Amino acid sequence: MFILELIVSAITSLLFLFFLLTSLGMESTGNPLVGPGVFPSILSTIILICSVLWCIDSLVAYLKHQKSTGTQEAHDSPNGLFHFTKESRRLAIIIILTVLYILILMPLVGFVISTFLFLFVSVMLFYGKLSSALIVSVLLSLVMFVLFQFVLHLPMPR
Repeated sequence: MFILELIVSAITSLLFLFFLLTSLGMESTGNPLVGPGVFPSILSTIILICSVLWCIDSLVAYLKHQKSTGTQEAHDSPNGLFHFTKESRRLAIIIILTVLYILILMPLVGFVISTFLFLFVSVMLFYGKLSSALIVSVLLSLVMFVLFQFVLHLPMPR
């Protein structure tokens, strides 16, 4: 578990370092304190600091565990290094679903339908009730549609 957490925290740190560098490279319009990259830079910096701290914490925990047992974790655990609990499998599935939702589904079928499908699958994954999944996904999709179109007078995200 320690090695997996260390790997994920390192990947997260590198990802948000990339986001920070990308947001700092955005062209500013006039005042550099109000440009398009300010908010992404602030968020990327905060998350980068947190992920570096997580990486350090994971490394310290791994080293303490290795020192106390004298062996690597993969040999101590009967299930090996990549044993996933039910919660970690659900987390991995929801991350994959989110990436598919944003990168593939939304450009193909639009915001409303892709949001409905994403919410339906997510609710089914966590609660397993067809009626709850339908009610939640329909209501939230409609609320977002009404909010964008009639309250905010903005086009739907594409």
